[in-house]
Amino acid sequence: MSNLGDLWRSADASGEDDSRGPDGASASKARGLGAHPLLRSMGGLHGIIETVLPGLIFVIVFALSINPWLAIYISASVSVVFTLWRLVRRQAPTQALVGLSGVVLSAVLAMMTGRAEDNFLVGIYTNAAYGTVFLISILVGWPIIGVVVNLAKSAGTTWRKNRHHFRVYTGVTALWVSMFAIRLIIELPLYFSGNIAALGIMKVALGLPLYVPVLAASWLIIRAMLRERAVTPPEDIS
Repeated sequence: MSNLGDLWRSADASGEDDSRGPDGASASKARGLGAHPLLRSMGGLHGIIETVLPGLIFVIVFALSINPWLAIYISASVSVVFTLWRLVRRQAPTQALVGLSGVVLSAVLAMMTGRAEDNFLVGIYTNAAYGTVFLISILVGWPIIGVVVNLAKSAGTTWRKNRHHFRVYTGVTALWVSMFAIRLIIELPLYFSGNIAALGIMKVALGLPLYVPVLAASWLIIRAMLRERAVTPPEDIS
């Protein structure tokens, strides 16, 4: 997902995005920002389709053909088409290229090992790596959500001196750790048992449908905390 920096900066708007002009339009629309920050952070509707469709096509093709290799080839081809489409339209191809690299690497790994379930191994390793980094950041006292949010806002490290903010950032980071853990807890047994159909279904179900609520909850919690700061003296919430 892209544009997360803009998402965290938007959380610090302290209510100004909700203000309305004489015609009733929100200030954000008046400034031409268009879609909600959460939608923009996922690359808009196009970005959501790019994220969901390859995995969904894998599940459908495999269900119809019972041929995992055909499903892998077709889902990888869909990612290639999305990337080419962005290049032809001269749109930023970063999100499509990131998704394509993951799909291609997964397909190549499966072909090299001859095990179709290894098509999901890159995703499993990715979740394990992210979950480990997020968890370590909590254990060392630098919750990564706090670091990222305040880097995006160019706010430095003063947030660590505010106990209330520190607890909130720690809790939100723990929420992300839970997301990665849920994926691993469900997908690892399916991978070791070679259950390709269930892996494909769970990859879709635990992808965007799980990511969006976690992202939305994180944004709402952090926005509420920052707006609280705007109306409450720091000594009252620290």
